[in-house]
Amino acid sequence: MDLGSIAGGAWFEVELRGSTARVCLMADDDYQAYLDGDAYEYHGGFYDVSPVSLEVPYDDYWYLVVNSNDRKIKVQVTQLFD
Repeated sequence: MDLGSIAGGAWFEVELRGSTARVCLMADDDYQAYLDGDAYEYHGGFYDVSPVSLEVPYDDYWYLVVNSNDRKIKVQVTQLFD
């Protein structure tokens, strides 16, 4: 999910329904590395409890990737404040 240009300090809440998942908040360069199959860094982790709250650590262009290992999952993302 393309979140766009976001200032550091913004918070997002990710609601997961149907499965546990790995939730990854990635800056633009790391997202491109993820797409290319290269090493990348992300903020987040594996979650089995929802909702998940993530803080954007610094100003950049951000993406959110939710991986549920091919299980059906519904994801709702809300920006709490910026």
